[in-house]
Amino acid sequence: MEEGCGTMNLSISERVEKLLDEMTLAEKCGQLNQRLYGWETYEWDEDSQLILTDTFKQEVEKFGGIGALYGLFRADPWSKMDESNGILRQESAKAANQLQKYVIQNTRLGIPMLLAEEVPHGHQALESESYPVNLAKGASFNAPLQKRTAKAVSEEISTKGVHLALASALDILRDPRWGRSEECFGEDPFLASEMTEALVSGMQESGKVAVVLKHFAAQGEPVGGHNSGPVSIGERELREIFLPPMFAGKHAKGVMAAYNEIDGIPCHANRKLLTEILRGEISFSGIVMADGCALDRLLMLNQNPEEAAKIAISAGVDLSLWDDIYPHLEAAVTNGLLLEKQIDQAVRRVLTLKFELGLFDNPYIPEEVPATDFKSLNLESARESICLLENRNQTLPFFKKK
Repeated sequence: MEEGCGTMNLSISERVEKLLDEMTLAEKCGQLNQRLYGWETYEWDEDSQLILTDTFKQEVEKFGGIGALYGLFRADPWSKMDESNGILRQESAKAANQLQKYVIQNTRLGIPMLLAEEVPHGHQALESESYPVNLAKGASFNAPLQKRTAKAVSEEISTKGVHLALASALDILRDPRWGRSEECFGEDPFLASEMTEALVSGMQESGKVAVVLKHFAAQGEPVGGHNSGPVSIGERELREIFLPPMFAGKHAKGVMAAYNEIDGIPCHANRKLLTEILRGEISFSGIVMADGCALDRLLMLNQNPEEAAKIAISAGVDLSLWDDIYPHLEAAVTNGLLLEKQIDQAVRRVLTLKFELGLFDNPYIPEEVPATDFKSLNLESARESICLLENRNQTLPFFKKK
């Protein structure tokens, strides 16, 4: 990596500025893109060896690098990845190194990429420990246990080469009809705040993993309970119910914006929310990541991808996810819709995170994935989540036999 020459004695901010000065506009925009599904970046040859797809190689070439790659290890019905075609635990570190090496060796500046993975209740990957969902963790009222669990998840994913842990924590369950209710710690903002603070502390304690808290903000009260539906709340409800967990988790290295709109303004276009409140009032200093394809939805505002890119970057979205909007950032600058310094600010945050995680100094990890044993911790977490209800006044059963 060219960046490493003569920069080791500089501070992180100095290294970031030095690298930023060397980057072209196209390379800067490339650091803000996270377009690919990780499971589409590799295939298996006839000897069961992992090979990189043309899709991945073309993306690296087009943008002179990749800001982040989502879901390299994801395995579930949605991704259609399983034991027959996915990456097993013992192959994970080698696979991560193989992709990272290609990015570093085939780009002008050799900027490493971030690997982002879902950790809803453990790593959403093959042969990973699966813990109780957030609703169950919330029912335990045990924040210290939540911290221990988060620390265990962080330990597991860091040995696989994962840098960003995408974790639901900010959603407050205010409508039980919402289909993602299990991702919440419950309906109480104080409880959610306590659990979120524990999550951030445990996940980031080692310094090897950054947590990206989801979703900001108010996604847990959509009209009619429809997922990603509009939210109709006032300023007081926003601040009393939905902002407290973010205040508690302000030391997280990342935040994911929510799909929903609040009183008609999409969160991904809401500068008051993502910049004035998040950075100004809460003092959050990490990256803001888009939710999957959420930036494409901004086309409903004007049907112009360059305008949509301008809206998102101006609101405070630093890193995209799966969308076709941020590839238009370069054109938006060229055509006078954006100033390059607006791009610089977002790139500065992404590069800062990469330096903080040590990617420039140590981009690769040991390929032998160590064994872990978190069964007892998982069992403790499950037991703590069990609640005993009292059948006062013979409320149950609801329907008695006649």
